[in-house]
Amino acid sequence: MQRWWILAPALHYVRGVIRTGHFAVLGLSAAACAIGCGRSTVFECVVGVSPTSLDFGSTPFGTPVSRSVMVSALYDNGCSVSGITLGAGSDPGFAVEGTGSLGVEPDTEMPITVTFTPASPAPHASGSLVFQTSDPDRPTFSIPLSATVLACDLSAPDAGVDFGTVTIGDPATQQLPVTNLGLVTCNLTTAVSSTSDPGFSLPGSQPTSLSLAPGATTALSVQFEAGAIDPPDVRTGELTITSNDPQTPMITTPLMATLPVCMLGVIPPALDFGNINLNGTATDQVVLVNDGGADCNVSGLALATGSDPDFSLPPQPTTFTVAPGQQADVSVTFSDLSGATPPFLRTGTLDFNTGDPANPTAQVPLEAYVNVACVIASQWVYTVDASGRFARFDPATLTFTDIGVLDCPDSSGPFSMAVDQNAVAWVLYFSGELFQVDTTTAACQPTSFAPDQSGIQLFGMSFVFQPTTGIDTLYVVGAGSGFQTSDDLATISFPSLLLTPIAPVSIGGGELAGTGDGELWDFMPNSPEGVILAQLDPATAAVLSVIPLPNVQSGNSFATKFWGGSFWIFVDNQVYQVPRATGVASLAIADDGYEIVGAGVSTCAPVQ
Repeated sequence: MQRWWILAPALHYVRGVIRTGHFAVLGLSAAACAIGCGRSTVFECVVGVSPTSLDFGSTPFGTPVSRSVMVSALYDNGCSVSGITLGAGSDPGFAVEGTGSLGVEPDTEMPITVTFTPASPAPHASGSLVFQTSDPDRPTFSIPLSATVLACDLSAPDAGVDFGTVTIGDPATQQLPVTNLGLVTCNLTTAVSSTSDPGFSLPGSQPTSLSLAPGATTALSVQFEAGAIDPPDVRTGELTITSNDPQTPMITTPLMATLPVCMLGVIPPALDFGNINLNGTATDQVVLVNDGGADCNVSGLALATGSDPDFSLPPQPTTFTVAPGQQADVSVTFSDLSGATPPFLRTGTLDFNTGDPANPTAQVPLEAYVNVACVIASQWVYTVDASGRFARFDPATLTFTDIGVLDCPDSSGPFSMAVDQNAVAWVLYFSGELFQVDTTTAACQPTSFAPDQSGIQLFGMSFVFQPTTGIDTLYVVGAGSGFQTSDDLATISFPSLLLTPIAPVSIGGGELAGTGDGELWDFMPNSPEGVILAQLDPATAAVLSVIPLPNVQSGNSFATKFWGGSFWIFVDNQVYQVPRATGVASLAIADDGYEIVGAGVSTCAPVQ
């Protein structure tokens, strides 16, 4: 042992690689051991494996191939192997034999057999063989496994082929891409299954059998043709592809085509005439729109049994056709034949057959309220500008008629306005004072209204009529943070003129527009969302819906009211029309010559 200590400074205590025959082992450098260091004194066990990787080469699918790796114990000490397993993520086609414990004597070789049977046609398979040994420097080590799989591997989209809506009598063709992901040529045979709709077929120009080289892609064509619009509207089928793909010898691809159908829309879905004057008459329309690809054959147009006799259908066809993309108007007339006899809320139903297979019949509720309080003058739109000029606006002709200049005893100037069913205008001034104005003369009278009730000094306002109750209510909302007011929604009672808050409006206040069919809208030109119309719940102030108005400018002076199915929005000297049915704004008047700050129309105005 004396010599060991003398030579110690010249030895490498980091284990180097010694190659003996085919083995690669970790041990002392060859030069060091040649001196006679005494291997058994330094190390307990050194394990060698040969080869250091297993490549199974090209393997036909389903054919097992075996390879062996030799395990040895080098030098004079034996080794033990406590486990031989496949590493995590190894291809399932690999299998190892003899994975239990074994002992390896010095300078002997123990064979470990690994078998590969391709389980997937994917071209490449890999894995690892893991050893657990008594080698102190390599208690766990692994060698890589690899193989190349020879197989056809055919791939096609799972979604299949959807022809969408087809044209009757015009053959439609769609293509299905298929790809050979394997390393062997795929031999394909295609067919439309016998259970498919007879409209599906393979084009005569396309062979039913073909070969697809490794890595290649081809498009298989499928055809659909329908000669008539007959149920069902959605036709289905299957394209079958058989091949030498060992894992999926048959691919079944769904086919679908949709026949054009009538799709009839009804605008509005319910026809409300709103308030009708005593002994009055009104005619409105329901618009039928065909959004489908086939004719809608409308028939059986009539009023349902039980409809109020005040409703009638003027002379018009009861059977007609609405072509795709076209529309037709159906007129309904209401004439107050019962006078002031209750009930004042009159109802009915318009029935017809649509020709739409999804909704073959339609029922349009009809409603009208005979309001004995309404007068002819209450159906006009009235405006007031910043100078106090009071005018009447006719939406039908887009004209203004000056009535006069307000003589209210207040120099602060008008802020907003509403008009009741008796054609009386209620005008709010910047001072918070509320005045009563005669719409025929513009004469002004003070009222008992107390300003700044519940902290609301300035507000937009409008009446809302609820047909189910026959009650007309004046709603107000704070004009906005720019005027340092509350954005609460509130009501003003008559004749007390007391203001009762309801709740805050979550997106701010503005100018109100009420309707004769119970809706309340808030026009906000400076909301966080831009210029909008927001429908409010009159009972809770909750926002029910929002109409963005990107084409409407934001101005210093603004007002809005509802008349004839549209919102009429006055911004500075411009007038916009926004149909309730579409929510699309258009510029009606580019320069009206008025700086309108208030507008009013009663709920007696037409709602359609």
